[in-house]
Amino acid sequence: MSARPALPSDPPGLERTLTRWLIPAYIVGVGLPWVIGAWIKTRYEPGLLNTDPQPMRDLVDIFCIGVSLFDATLVFTVGIGCLVVSIMKGPVRWADGSRATQHVREPDDRELP
Repeated sequence: MSARPALPSDPPGLERTLTRWLIPAYIVGVGLPWVIGAWIKTRYEPGLLNTDPQPMRDLVDIFCIGVSLFDATLVFTVGIGCLVVSIMKGPVRWADGSRATQHVREPDDRELP
């Protein structure tokens, strides 16, 4: 019976680390601008003039939409990059631990007289 080689103790690649953080980054990046925007809209006072505060509220909403879309696009792009790297690396393959019984010639090796 051949002994199976020990599992590598190397940490996972950067793409696996980033993949674990994609969903929390999406949730925080999409939700946080809306929480901050709601806080800004509740604290907003129109000022000394008796003007309509609705344009400022609309501006805050547009800013929240822009930041949320930017974050969603960023997370999607990083996710596609992680997928491509994972596909390029391929599955982990384990070789057997036995030694070769015959010498394998390399193209650079010369015949010894």
